[in-house]
Amino acid sequence: MTSRLKSAFLRHTNSIKRSNFGGLKDTLRSHIPNTTNDTSYMSNEYIHSSFFDDDNYLSIIKCLDSGYEICNDCIDYMQNYLNLLQEFIDNLQSYTKRWKSKIKQQSSISSYNTTKLAQRETVSIPKRRAEILQKQYDAILKVINTYRTQVDRMYPNERIGTTHKHHSTEAMKNLFKEARSTLCKLSAKREKLHEQEKKAQNALHDANVQCENLSFDPTASKTKISNAKDNQTKRQNKLDEIQQEIERAEQEYDQEYENYRAKAMDIYEKCRALEKERLDLLGETLIKFNDAAFSSEYSTEEHEIYEDLMLKLKVERDSLKDLDFWAKTYHVYDSVTSLSTEKSHDESISSQTTTRKTKKSHKNETEDLTIKEENTQESVAEGEEEQSQADTITTTTKTKSKKNKNNTKTESTTTNAAASNQVS
Repeated sequence: MTSRLKSAFLRHTNSIKRSNFGGLKDTLRSHIPNTTNDTSYMSNEYIHSSFFDDDNYLSIIKCLDSGYEICNDCIDYMQNYLNLLQEFIDNLQSYTKRWKSKIKQQSSISSYNTTKLAQRETVSIPKRRAEILQKQYDAILKVINTYRTQVDRMYPNERIGTTHKHHSTEAMKNLFKEARSTLCKLSAKREKLHEQEKKAQNALHDANVQCENLSFDPTASKTKISNAKDNQTKRQNKLDEIQQEIERAEQEYDQEYENYRAKAMDIYEKCRALEKERLDLLGETLIKFNDAAFSSEYSTEEHEIYEDLMLKLKVERDSLKDLDFWAKTYHVYDSVTSLSTEKSHDESISSQTTTRKTKKSHKNETEDLTIKEENTQESVAEGEEEQSQADTITTTTKTKSKKNKNNTKTESTTTNAAASNQVS
């Protein structure tokens, strides 16, 4: 009777222990604090699990390996932006080319001299803007190529297939497996003991039922009742042994679990350093990309282009000078005054241009002079062509005038000769 009470008490106690432990474990897992403040953070299979339970160490392995997709997304973004920039550069260049051709084909009777040059300078600005953007393009391309090389080093291509894994994850995974091997053995042993416990409990239950049935059977012999009680005691002792062994196994498991936590933490720190390397690389690349794409590094050059254009539009372009040019070209009048005014105006332009040039930085002076020479050569060539056309018009007009004078003189001589003959 005492043995039966003891057995019932132990079963009840173990049941409470197991149920409380399981409930506590579930409660702890369900209340793991969410350390992220990002409300859009997406869930995954590891987010509500303890890192040190089961195979949850694989979360850091997956974190490292999946980083390749993040790196590729960054490369794709930068490359897509670069493609847009190249398209914009091409459009600016073709835009300038198309409008230069259009202005060149304008009627010379209405488009001429400094105002025409001002138009040509204006439509040349997109091309000069494209030259600055080309520098940005080259800088961004350098950032992309450098980052791609570093990513390929961090995530080498697998020999079989096209998958990419972090170069250290396989080694880290093996370290975790080795650290957890003893714990896995103890866990398997514990599960096996619990299976044995369940079988022993079922066997004891059958023995108890048999004894209880025999106690109400008046025909049961003493031997049969004695054998049933012996079997009951045997089953109880077997269950007690298994439960004691389970208790020892639990203690061993708990002790080894703490050892594993310490080992796993050391391995995690190594993985953390590898992940920090990936994050730092991504962060530094984003800084370099945005610096190349959106910084004010080229604002000085853009401002100089603007100043140069404003000089040509506000100072060098002169409506009165253009009107004098038109009048002389088409022989409305020959303005001597306008020539002296023109000379004084040219000296003023030269003085302002020299003053502006001294303000340019030494860094961009060579590039600006080169671009200006190219634009000047184009303007001079087109100006000479325009002047040649004007000279041709002037020469043609003078020739016609001279021819008319000679014809008049010849007619006068003929008339006088005829009159003399009549007098004679």
